[in-house]
Amino acid sequence: MADVTDVAFRSVVAQCGRPDVFYTEFVSAHGLASAGRQRLLLDLALTDSDHPIVAQFFGTKPEHLYEAGKLARELGFDGVDINMGCPDRTIMKQGAGAALMKTPELAADLIHALRDGSSSASRRIPVAVKTRLGLYSTNETDAWLEVILHAKPDVLVVHGRTVKEASKVAAHWDIIGRAAAMAHDGEVLCVGNGDIVNASQGVALCAQWGTDGFMVGRGIFQNPWLFSAHGESEHTPHKRLHLLLTHTNAWMRQWGGVKSFDFMKKFYKVYVSGWPGAANLRAQLMEQKGAEQVRAIVTEYLQKGTPTATAR
Repeated sequence: MADVTDVAFRSVVAQCGRPDVFYTEFVSAHGLASAGRQRLLLDLALTDSDHPIVAQFFGTKPEHLYEAGKLARELGFDGVDINMGCPDRTIMKQGAGAALMKTPELAADLIHALRDGSSSASRRIPVAVKTRLGLYSTNETDAWLEVILHAKPDVLVVHGRTVKEASKVAAHWDIIGRAAAMAHDGEVLCVGNGDIVNASQGVALCAQWGTDGFMVGRGIFQNPWLFSAHGESEHTPHKRLHLLLTHTNAWMRQWGGVKSFDFMKKFYKVYVSGWPGAANLRAQLMEQKGAEQVRAIVTEYLQKGTPTATAR
């Protein structure tokens, strides 16, 4: 997720209980071919603890996707993904993300280009495509997925809603199951995505609908412990606040002086909620302009003794 699954947040998740595979936030392949390349390379930062990790791209030019795949291979990523499901209007106005459903031939060309760029004589890394069930209706699903699968990616990741549905309805896991059957017929792995709030639920959905795995988006933003053995447990305010400080410090190392501190503050609801007085503390933190003030406030709060109540 953009401005969420960066190297700082991944380090936090790794401490809490890492998934089998990490994804980067999505990066513009066009931007990597422009004067903004150096800034975008920060979005592709990775550490030894990130592996295995997939570099996620979006774009509309096959030559840009080729170069993005080549870059990912050279940087040491374990896989590449092209996002064909993002419903953001800014992305879709570029013809990228979910708008590629309107240009299926181009979508296939982009998959081929990404695969060619990410392959060499000595190393070929897997190619994934993340998409939705359609633009306006699930009646579009089969025809759209056939285009993707004909291009032979290694993995198909399906978010179980259309663009029009946004997050207004429950994810259609029955249709994800149909997508998995189509993928398996073409010897392509299929990963389901949508409404997963804990790991045991994800495992159960995989078993029920025949997917090879599940992907978590908003769920991990709400609960960094989701993939751990204690992912469904309650976590004390003390533990949450120490994790907030860890995340803030990691974010500053990566983004201090580059991004507005407001990008970090949006995580504070994850850590500061669920106990008496949490809302007041969170409001105070949201007013701060930098990490030093946040550290001082949280340290003082911890020294006074946090509530004994637990929070999910």
